[in-house]
Amino acid sequence: MNSILVYIFQASLVFGSFYLLYKFLFSRFTFHTFNRILLLALIPLSLLAPFSNELFPQLQIFALEIPLFDDFGAFSEVPDNSSTNEAGNHQKIDYGFWIFSIYAIGVVCFLLRFVRTSYRLVKLKKDSHRLISNNTTVYSANVSEVFSYFHWIFVPNTNESFIDECIITHEKAHSTKLHSVDVVFTELFIAFSWFNPLAYFYRKSLKSIHEFQADAFVLAQQKVKKSSYLELLLLSLEPKNTNPAYNYFSHPSLKKRIEMITKSQSKNRLKFSYLLVIPMIALAFMAFKSADKTVIPDETLPTAFIRIGGIPALFPVQNGTIKSISSKFGTVRKHPKLKNKTPHGGIDIKAAKGAPIVATADGTVLKAKDEGNWGNLIVISHADGFETLYAHLKGFKVKEGETVTKGDIIGSVGNTGLSTAPHLHYEVRKDGKRLDPLKYITE
Repeated sequence: MNSILVYIFQASLVFGSFYLLYKFLFSRFTFHTFNRILLLALIPLSLLAPFSNELFPQLQIFALEIPLFDDFGAFSEVPDNSSTNEAGNHQKIDYGFWIFSIYAIGVVCFLLRFVRTSYRLVKLKKDSHRLISNNTTVYSANVSEVFSYFHWIFVPNTNESFIDECIITHEKAHSTKLHSVDVVFTELFIAFSWFNPLAYFYRKSLKSIHEFQADAFVLAQQKVKKSSYLELLLLSLEPKNTNPAYNYFSHPSLKKRIEMITKSQSKNRLKFSYLLVIPMIALAFMAFKSADKTVIPDETLPTAFIRIGGIPALFPVQNGTIKSISSKFGTVRKHPKLKNKTPHGGIDIKAAKGAPIVATADGTVLKAKDEGNWGNLIVISHADGFETLYAHLKGFKVKEGETVTKGDIIGSVGNTGLSTAPHLHYEVRKDGKRLDPLKYITE
């Protein structure tokens, strides 16, 4: 469940970034086909980017890793020690479950709304009267404005004999260019991204492009003067109570349509600016690619090639022993709070609250602060690409940027973050890859 929320956040981040790029760079161009393709590509791009590891498993050298980004779904798994400690009896609110529940309810509501809209349209078609207007099949129905949906064109039954040919041609353009397919695709995406305000601006931008294309189609097919067509647009009042799934002639973006019709065509050389999207797409996929720079396949590294000062060899809890370890590296077990099953990325060490925690090797403190589900977290950088992480601490004895020596007290055992009982979650990493700490503890 937690991993699903992380994926939704990642996809929304990619979607929002590329939509803003379109809005501020490409939306002013008159290359409507290019802009339509770009906007439609944003949805699959945003959905696929977080799966970079699965899509491009061989892409390793140029990977751009977001520090600790993968750790949202890999929090320490701590056994419930309620029989030995009162803190284990304290039940905290599972925020992930409630956030996901609210999200799921929103998705269901938007999908039901989409189904209801589709049902109403089918019923409207069934109750309408079929007729021919300007050599085109249209459906006279109890509607206030002319609109189209796929190959169906609906006209008001109050003035079905007075529909201008340009209006019919405009709606035929929507049908010919399959604009309704775009709309359905967008509405389904919005159902799953209902919490993202940019999704609604995206829909508005895409529908505006549909109108720009339809207007250009009318001017080209009907050989009508721009001034005459603009008069027709101005005479059309903006419709009220519009449905986002339909294509209206008097679309609410009327002002933008007039500006685009009267605007000079963008110079062809500006089409090369769309090439900027290619490196942006590459960066999006690289940002979610977990770099694996380790050239040694085994987790056990030969110590002959490592300086002694960089090996995290000390037991991290002062006066602690191997017997204090309650959860080992790689163990797959159900997290007591997140309820998900993931391989344990480190070891958990039971200890009394306030027990001293020591640096396991010489190094520099990269992080010493509260990190949400990790609780109070210390990250120390050591020689030869080693890093050690100390999570769920009660407090700190060091500051970020401070140099520490092996054995220095850096903090104390606590019960912060998603911990259910006082303990230390300890990790060893080499060039970003998690390793088994027990393979290095010798003291």
